Amino acid sequence: MAFFYSRIFHYAESLSFYIYNQHKASIFISTPLAFIISWWLVHVYARFARGSGIPQVMAAIELAQPTKKNLIPLFISPRIIVFKIISSAVKVVGGGIVGREGPTIQISSSIFNQVYKWLPNWWQPISQKNILLAGASSGLAAAFNTPLGGIIFAIEELSKFHIRYYRYPLFIAVIIAGLTAQGLGGPYLYLGHPKTNFSGWMIYAGIIITGILSGYLGAWMCSFMLRFMNFVNRQKKRIQQLSIVLGCALVVAVIIYFFGTEAMGSGKSIMERTLFTDQKKVEWYLPLIRIVGLVFSFSFGGAGGVFAPSLSIGASIGAVVSDLLRLTEGNANLLILVGMTGFLTAVTRAPFTSAIIIFEMTDRHSIIFYLLFGAVISNIIASISSRKSFYDAIKESYLKEVGEAEERPTTNG
Repeated sequence: MAFFYSRIFHYAESLSFYIYNQHKASIFISTPLAFIISWWLVHVYARFARGSGIPQVMAAIELAQPTKKNLIPLFISPRIIVFKIISSAVKVVGGGIVGREGPTIQISSSIFNQVYKWLPNWWQPISQKNILLAGASSGLAAAFNTPLGGIIFAIEELSKFHIRYYRYPLFIAVIIAGLTAQGLGGPYLYLGHPKTNFSGWMIYAGIIITGILSGYLGAWMCSFMLRFMNFVNRQKKRIQQLSIVLGCALVVAVIIYFFGTEAMGSGKSIMERTLFTDQKKVEWYLPLIRIVGLVFSFSFGGAGGVFAPSLSIGASIGAVVSDLLRLTEGNANLLILVGMTGFLTAVTRAPFTSAIIIFEMTDRHSIIFYLLFGAVISNIIASISSRKSFYDAIKESYLKEVGEAEERPTTNG
């Protein structure tokens, strides 16, 4: 599913570029139409298919106990898989700045949970929490082709109990999912082998500056996005919600119209251009433009994640800093990768997961300490702004939403 979802996402992004290149002004039709369809599909058919998917899995793991497990299908189910894929793909066709990696985690956990339901009574008992964790880590491993990243993600971001209780199911699931994805897509690297270097004291100054900027901008973006999402959730009338969706679509369309294709989609082309060509320079405002685009692509509802967009924003921050410090080639690439690690850390508050993912998707073993250095700096700066991670905050809002819905009949009766 991760492999086929990546193909669907790729074709959707290619179609969005094609529409834009045919006639630039067409974005004012395609973006509002796509955003409305994306929102409507989720709003009507699967409300918890909206957004990333990681907070939903976190909520399901928390609900994996005898008294509350009946609520798990709200967050992970076959219905979620269908509408997650369709809604996110439609949003991307409209130029939305969203990714597929978070949604893949929710899709994978839904598959694992469905298999768990199908197990016969004579099967050896398995913890549902283990199943959900294994599904989430397998989804991330298959999405990025980063098995270690999937394992560390489960330990650092999802798990609240000791690893010895779930290590074997987790490792086996990640291995099988990774081998399956590689069998279909080949032994690819998400980003390839960029040349990296670390010479001179200026590179350390660059890592510190990049870490600080990534941490601050990432935390600011998450804070603003959460406030905006709370505002959206307070609007109960359909016409109010539809107006917000149209408003978000127009903001994104205007950005795309004036700033081109680098202001739309997941941003993988930005990462590839800055890492693998001599055209490493990006305009100083590109990180801000993509932050604004991500906020208005994500917050109104509809499906789509923030993993890949966060990496592209971090890459553009690293490119801006390397240009200011006159760093070139391998040194510039190092700062770009540090920026990707730092910004992802600011969003997830999982520095080790972020560093491992970047190291695995580039196969650059020699820079792991620099990535960790940048991630730790970013995490410190982001934690000053807020102790709670973006995903934790959304998870709590989902659980509160479900709790209020459960209490309503009792209150009225």
